[in-house]
Amino acid sequence: MKQMTVGEFKAQFSSVLDEVMKGNSIQILYGRAKKPVAQLTKIEEKTKKKRIPGLYKDYGPYWEDESFEITPEWLFDDMNDLM
Repeated sequence: MKQMTVGEFKAQFSSVLDEVMKGNSIQILYGRAKKPVAQLTKIEEKTKKKRIPGLYKDYGPYWEDESFEITPEWLFDDMNDLM
């Protein structure tokens, strides 16, 4: 891992980004004590897992009863108890 001060980082910003895009990590040092305050690393792109169609086909539908309907009366029936 490469280390550089804030001043060096500001002066070489473009080349630092090139290094990070290549996969190198860079640590930024701050102050007279050159205390590490930040680290630049490349962001790894997440790969999506391939979806397998029909994986949950044996579990059935969420609503068992097809005649079930959500009506305003059913939905707000107990709403008066809350107020």
